[in-house]
Amino acid sequence: MQKEEKFSAFGQTVEELEVLSQKLIQTIDNQTKAVIASNDKKIEEFAERYTTLKGSFKEQEKQFIDQLQDMTPPKDERLKLEHLKETYPQYGQMIEQWEESLGTHTRLLKRKHKKLNELLEFALNRNVELMHSIYRLHNQKNTHYSSGGGREEIASGMAVNKEA
Repeated sequence: MQKEEKFSAFGQTVEELEVLSQKLIQTIDNQTKAVIASNDKKIEEFAERYTTLKGSFKEQEKQFIDQLQDMTPPKDERLKLEHLKETYPQYGQMIEQWEESLGTHTRLLKRKHKKLNELLEFALNRNVELMHSIYRLHNQKNTHYSSGGGREEIASGMAVNKEA
């Protein structure tokens, strides 16, 4: 494959990564809205969509890395998109735009993913507190006596000598 064809194919890979990251961002936004609305069906639907998109993104990311390694001179340091400028100096501005765009999408994805995880953790904690409150109220209306006749705490779901 010629040098220009490699660059063109790499450009398509970058564009596909950008499209996939935008879809991931939109899916995370939709997941967040579904969690806020407590819509279990939508949460599941968007979680499945996210998983599918994440798999496609990982494949595209691997292709991106493989192509970048093939197109840049071997270095002892980390592989970077800016190294591509050495081989393709005439496309320096385009490469900088790719760096900026991919970096922006990556940071936005991380931020939205973190926000969704925090929201899910908050919802989980609220559910735990709600369940504790429900069982506490339930236990106040039920009494359990030990074999010695003393009052004892009861296990959830177990009630003996129910109060009137």
